Amino acid sequence: MTVDTDLEDVTQTTVYIPFSDSDHVDAPVPPSLFPERDFLYGCQFRFQVCRTAWAKCLRRMQELIHSLHAPVIESVVEHVKKSYTDELPGLPYPELPVVSVTSSSTSSSLFDEISSRLEGSTGELFGDSNDHFVTHVFPSDCPNITGAMKAVVSGFVSRSPSEEQNIKRKPSTSLAAYDISLLEAWYRAACDVQDDHRNRTRMVVIMHDFEQLEPHVVQDMFEICSSYIPRLPLVFILALSSPPSPSYIHATYPRSTLALLRMRNCPFPPAQQSMHNILLKTFFDPIFEPDIMMGPTAIDFAVEFFTRHSSSFDGLLSIFQLAHMKHFEEPLTLLAPVQPLGRPKDAAKVLLTPDAFPFLDALFARVHESALIAPIEHATRWRTATIDSLLSSVDTARDTFQMRTKLLRVAFRLVLHIRQFMLAQGYKAAQGEQTVPELMCLALRGRLGIAYSNLCSIVRKLPAAKLDDFMQLVHDFFQDVPDDVRAEEDEVISRVDMAHEMLTRDASAEDISDLLGNWLLEYFRLRIIALEDIPLWDIWYTGLTPFPSELINPSPRASILAGLIHPQGYISPGHPSGDDDDDEELPDTSILFKGYLESGKMINVYDWFESFAVVLEARKRQLVKKHITDGKYGNSGTPSRKKGKQKQVEVDNEDADAEGDEEEWHMEVQARFIRALQELDYLGFIKHTGRKVDHVMRIVFDSPE
Repeated sequence: MTVDTDLEDVTQTTVYIPFSDSDHVDAPVPPSLFPERDFLYGCQFRFQVCRTAWAKCLRRMQELIHSLHAPVIESVVEHVKKSYTDELPGLPYPELPVVSVTSSSTSSSLFDEISSRLEGSTGELFGDSNDHFVTHVFPSDCPNITGAMKAVVSGFVSRSPSEEQNIKRKPSTSLAAYDISLLEAWYRAACDVQDDHRNRTRMVVIMHDFEQLEPHVVQDMFEICSSYIPRLPLVFILALSSPPSPSYIHATYPRSTLALLRMRNCPFPPAQQSMHNILLKTFFDPIFEPDIMMGPTAIDFAVEFFTRHSSSFDGLLSIFQLAHMKHFEEPLTLLAPVQPLGRPKDAAKVLLTPDAFPFLDALFARVHESALIAPIEHATRWRTATIDSLLSSVDTARDTFQMRTKLLRVAFRLVLHIRQFMLAQGYKAAQGEQTVPELMCLALRGRLGIAYSNLCSIVRKLPAAKLDDFMQLVHDFFQDVPDDVRAEEDEVISRVDMAHEMLTRDASAEDISDLLGNWLLEYFRLRIIALEDIPLWDIWYTGLTPFPSELINPSPRASILAGLIHPQGYISPGHPSGDDDDDEELPDTSILFKGYLESGKMINVYDWFESFAVVLEARKRQLVKKHITDGKYGNSGTPSRKKGKQKQVEVDNEDADAEGDEEEWHMEVQARFIRALQELDYLGFIKHTGRKVDHVMRIVFDSPE
């Protein structure tokens, strides 16, 4: 009842309508891109499988990102803690502590983690359980010095010193919101509430996108804040995306401003190196096994986008999330996890329905073509095929793919270990021209032969002193791999142990290194091969599927034009589709836009309305004619036998109803025209001019193709 009252109140600018379970409407089943081999609820099942697979990959990548953040966060927290205790003696005036975090690849969670660490207890080891106060300042908050100081002061004083509830102050009984004296009074009250008489609590200001702030505004703000040190223990944390050398701060701000600051820098690891580690430890780690293995095209696009466009970990996560969603468009990817439909009995109930026959047919055709069935059984196997037998074949293919992929990862990591060892020993020829992501893509394509052949040729030339260290490296590497991999690689491990024993018996180092190089070359040729040869590989591997780059870098202008000209390509699945040239199926905005494209630079609004009304009148006549043809309107076949006076009264009533309907129809046409016109105005297609009140100016003149 309150909601209805608020909706009727003209003074209310915003009304909150709470969600109710009765308002929930089941969403329609999304259409499949491959209906010829999918079933009714296949998209919903695959969506759940996709969420599970991506959640596993996301957790791994977030753990790696947090491990990269951890040293930076610890350094920042330590600098904040010692900002007013570790000072140089004999300074003519106290300095304003400033900590710069330099990185172009940090995710949005870095400063959230820093803020949570500072606002929590940071010194329990030394009996310091005080919390620090943290506020965030963005470039949009600082158009001038008044706005900047208001953002800093209000960020602290808008909350209670005891953190129990926010405070509402009367403007007439309080200092101005940009007056730093208000912040000083608030800080003294906060220290009294927390019984912090030694002023160990810091007031931390995190300034996001520091390069976008106006330098003269920042200069004035630093000068004002430095005059209140140490009465206000302010600490500024600057988020920088520019390289640390040359320093943006030293190149932009004058010496008079820098003299007020005590700078501390917390650099982030290089962006490309961090990205390489994330890719390596996510998709080529011997221990971690993702549900979906990324192919070379997805990795290539992620590296190119990260290097050339946006060095952000958030963008990297979005790219691989889209790659997962693109992969699960294929109906057979439903079988990616173990028991995707539950127990075999539950899977049989789902897959034995008539609408699942195309899915089963496609699955059986793939299993029939693969090496999972012996060629001699092809002619008879289809007669005895059951759901359990098909799922058992898929389980066999899954185990084969996972083992082959794991062996590929282990062999690739061994290549990197050998490469790193050779570089440490001074063999510059081992460096090569490829980066780590390029080597990943070559390994997935099975084209890493040049790289590992070069390394094996260097192994053949190792002297005895370096050969011992090299064999110890290979031996320790295989000791750290999982047990199932060690069992599969028992032959190569025994060969390495044999070579080590031969070296201890004073055998010829040249013969041993030559033999070891040949063994490693044979091992790499056996393990580093393309994954497309495995049966049903496209269920667990994206392969060479093109990445949907248009979702990362869309073209909104072309999309808006295409949506207005061809709206049938953007309608919901339940909407009847028709020809784009048929005005009967076009929405009002598209009808108005067709007249927009046929007009000149200036458009007469009344003429535009008349042409719009003509289209709607024609559509109305066609609709009435169709209803009459279907028998929904019109008189019955039996003639009426009513008297003349009664018949005349009915005719008059029909004329009055027709006049009322005609008036309502004209009002509806005007309302629909105004709404469509406002939509085009909102999209930026028209411009109002003061010269001609009844005209609007056309802005877009692109010829849509």
